[in-house]
Amino acid sequence: MSHYPIMLDLKGKDAVVIGGGKVANRKIRSLVEAGAKVTVVSPDVNDNVKKLVQREQINWIKKQAEAEDYQDAFVVIAATNDPDVNQRIAAQTRKNQLVNVVDDPGTGNFHVPAKLSRGRLTIAVSTGGASPIIAKRIRDELAQTYDATYEEYMDHLFDCRQKIKRMTLNEPEKQKLLEECTSSWEKKS
Repeated sequence: MSHYPIMLDLKGKDAVVIGGGKVANRKIRSLVEAGAKVTVVSPDVNDNVKKLVQREQINWIKKQAEAEDYQDAFVVIAATNDPDVNQRIAAQTRKNQLVNVVDDPGTGNFHVPAKLSRGRLTIAVSTGGASPIIAKRIRDELAQTYDATYEEYMDHLFDCRQKIKRMTLNEPEKQKLLEECTSSWEKKS
């Protein structure tokens, strides 16, 4: 199975999560962090999800999910504790929707990798569903190397790149300056 990794801008996009438990909560929080407009469809939700509802960060439809609840969503995440319900949700989505089935990544058309963020730097680790535990372990090992100082480093590189892009230089000259920006920071660290 081959995958095409992307970074997806979800700001303002409709995302529906079906389920309200621990796994759904993790998915909901990630979607909120990404700026999606999140709706949760579930008869019950855990206390963490209720807090997000109370803060008006998400919308909660308190019922069993039906196809019309998610037919217009850009992203649909089936995160119930019932594999049959998750399969039904995946089967009822449209071809142009992004669909994640938490207990069976092969059923949907995307899965979420283990992610490490350091400001502008994002490192994603995926095992293609073979072992989320190993993906998280590798992510945690990478966190040791790419520590919190990388947030400042990425901001520095972004600023350098923006300045260099505005310069009236040819591409090889710009590339040389970009290399120098990277090298000068590495020498300081």
